[in-house]
Amino acid sequence: MPEPGGDPTLERLRRHLHSPEVENGAAAGFWRVIELAWPFLTVTIAVGDDADLGMRLQVDDYPVKAPAGQPWDIATGMPLPVERWPVTGRNPEVFRPEWSPNSGNAPYLACDRIALAGHPDWPVQHPQHAWNPSRTIGFYLRELHRALEFGHLPPAGANR
Repeated sequence: MPEPGGDPTLERLRRHLHSPEVENGAAAGFWRVIELAWPFLTVTIAVGDDADLGMRLQVDDYPVKAPAGQPWDIATGMPLPVERWPVTGRNPEVFRPEWSPNSGNAPYLACDRIALAGHPDWPVQHPQHAWNPSRTIGFYLRELHRALEFGHLPPAGANR
């Protein structure tokens, strides 16, 4: 039950973070919740077989608005430089050097707030992958993991 006078959005997110979907994905090694420092949630997402990508998600107005994610350097607490973004082999890439830097470093996914703002037709074109207010943070994490599971992180010092 929310604390008296507590933020219902924050309380809903906390409940969803303890859902079986989120906890099972964490137990499987698909993602890990690092920190919830309202209005940001920091997580890692498994990329390929041997790497984790830090992500910082803006979650204000959750779940009315989709999370807005960006690659995040967990060690420095700063945005991850473009040259260290994952390469997914998808067409188009999930993190697009020609689009994402001008779009808050957002993933090019139908479940991300920033990408959706520029593609209002996605909920109709891709309803199974698009955010809507009935979705939970578990859905966002699952979609991001699905998009990155066959990707890889560039080696240190490599250009994207």
